[in-house]
Amino acid sequence: MPIRRNYIKYFTIVSMLLLALVYIYFMKRTPILWGYHQFYFTPKKYKYTLLRLSSERNKLDSDKQPNLDRVFIQHFRNLMPFWYGTRYSFYGQTHTPGEGEIACGYFVTTVLEDLGMEIDRNRLAQVASEEMIKELVSIKSIKRYSAYEFEDFIESVGQIDDGLYVVGLDTHTGFLLKTQQNLRFIHASGRFPFAVINENAHTSVTLQKSKYRILGRLTNDHKAMKIWLQ
Repeated sequence: MPIRRNYIKYFTIVSMLLLALVYIYFMKRTPILWGYHQFYFTPKKYKYTLLRLSSERNKLDSDKQPNLDRVFIQHFRNLMPFWYGTRYSFYGQTHTPGEGEIACGYFVTTVLEDLGMEIDRNRLAQVASEEMIKELVSIKSIKRYSAYEFEDFIESVGQIDDGLYVVGLDTHTGFLLKTQQNLRFIHASGRFPFAVINENAHTSVTLQKSKYRILGRLTNDHKAMKIWLQ
């Protein structure tokens, strides 16, 4: 009888350890799990990342840097894991990912400010998305899709240049990241899970429901890159 009890005890301990390891494994990859920000993408690491990216940006020269767009997108990718899972709130204004809450407009302007773009974070976060986009990029980098059905919108976006875009919707805003393989919609979602998420644009309910859509291309835009490097 004691042998059986010991067996059950050891089995329980091993099982709990295995479950803990599995949880830790997925915790690093799933922003909505508890521990994602506390252990992996902490505010301290975020500040260090901002300093490192700022140092790299200060060494760039727009006239001599052939891959400026790639660098900008890579900096954006470096920041995003810190923001994933940050809670959404219509009035959220947090400046620290993983702490407090963030609204969709503030998510966009905070990320751009943290990337090094000299903008009025608060004012731009509160204006209509089209007005925000007009201040960020040149007119030639703006495309409107208000009269498009969702399927036509996705098909049309599939034909534009790869890069990072700010997207404006009826009452929402976020980023579209287009590559040859994917089209991702990255935003502070007012739908479940009510957090900053990176989702497939082709299946995004938020993109589907909006009747108004406007894109402003940040990459390969002289105005946006000038704001970034000034």
